[in-house]
Amino acid sequence: MTINVEHQPNCRAIAHIRVPGEEVAKQRKAIVAYYAQNVRLPGFRPGKVPAAAVEKRHGADIQSELERQLINDGLREAVKREGLDVLSILGVNDRITHSTDKSFSFSAELSLTPKFELPEYKGIPVKLARIEVTDADIDHDLLHLRERYATFEDVERAAGFGDVVVLGYKGSLEGQPLAEAMPDAPNHLQGIEENWFLLDAEEDFLPGFYAGLVGISKGEERTLDITLPETFPFEALRGKTISLATNCKGVKNKAIPAIDAEFIKKIGGEDMTEETLRGEVKEAIRRRREQNRENDKANQVIGHIVEKLEFDLPQEVVNREAQRRTNDIASRALQQGVPQEELIKQQDEILSSATQQARNSVKVSFILGEVAKKEGIIATDQQLMMALANIAARQKKPVKKFVQEAQKNGMIDGVREDLILENALQFLKDNAQVEETEPEAEHCDQHSPKEA
Repeated sequence: MTINVEHQPNCRAIAHIRVPGEEVAKQRKAIVAYYAQNVRLPGFRPGKVPAAAVEKRHGADIQSELERQLINDGLREAVKREGLDVLSILGVNDRITHSTDKSFSFSAELSLTPKFELPEYKGIPVKLARIEVTDADIDHDLLHLRERYATFEDVERAAGFGDVVVLGYKGSLEGQPLAEAMPDAPNHLQGIEENWFLLDAEEDFLPGFYAGLVGISKGEERTLDITLPETFPFEALRGKTISLATNCKGVKNKAIPAIDAEFIKKIGGEDMTEETLRGEVKEAIRRRREQNRENDKANQVIGHIVEKLEFDLPQEVVNREAQRRTNDIASRALQQGVPQEELIKQQDEILSSATQQARNSVKVSFILGEVAKKEGIIATDQQLMMALANIAARQKKPVKKFVQEAQKNGMIDGVREDLILENALQFLKDNAQVEETEPEAEHCDQHSPKEA
């Protein structure tokens, strides 16, 4: 058997394989003999059908089976001889049975596992902030808890920061209603009948919108000129100034409840005290910071190795992951109310971002897979069953039925592989060299546009 492997970029290779005529004849004879033993033809006893009759009746099937076996055997031999680690066979082409020597040749396009040498991965240096929970931290979280129970009361005064303004407005561009000047502009810029806006000194909706409403009173009309930033999601309006003709329909004071007996009872029942409430909040903060610390540790050990390695990635794997991420981004955007037309306009940007994320994710997966291979890291049956039970719970299916479905559709192998990668990451974290630093201020999520 003659084998020539042509390596290409992006972890692809083309294997050119030629099987000698003697081997082709041998395998064909074996297939014909099998057919002669098992097929039934009128006028012949079972197992006594002549080879010529078999070939005449089943020639096409015999040739198809012959090529299948020759290709499989040829690829197995190519993998063995060349030490190929094949992810998938992308296609088989140029199948030819040569009339001169009766040999059979073909070419197979292969996707290969990347080849690289891991750097030292034990004792990776990481810096992690020491976990401390102060009274100020507890007070901060309690404030957010109290805000969830805030009430809003109508007031007869001008609005200030911290108040809620009940507002309607119509948008215009250069004196023309925005709905006419630019019909595909976002609906929330064209106008709203009524909405609540919580005024905050930190603008996170439209630049100058909250500040422009300070001092407004019920029944007052006010026009706000808003210049949209160059980073505004709707490209056609970037850098343009729109006018919002506002009509204030009311001002409300945001009243945050005090930590008194009534509030504590509402939160935790009759047995809750302020001391136990603060204790539970403290423990919740500690758990959150421990999780953040674990995430930071993972990012640092992975970043350390990724920075030291550069290798080709299988384009098919990257494309598959990029498509999955693109679908996820689009699905989340639609759920958040982003118009489909807007997604279509941003599809190139979304795909570019998803592709970059996919390349990073695929690279990390291959690195962790190599660590697992070198360290003999596996996923235990107990881990696998627990993971499947968790997925079944999320999908609200009985565990036994879900496991049976997973066995049929091949899902179990994917779950097991994910667990192996998780275990490899845990191995890197467990073997990292940790240097503790002073606690850092916790980054809190900002409130989304202050629409109360």
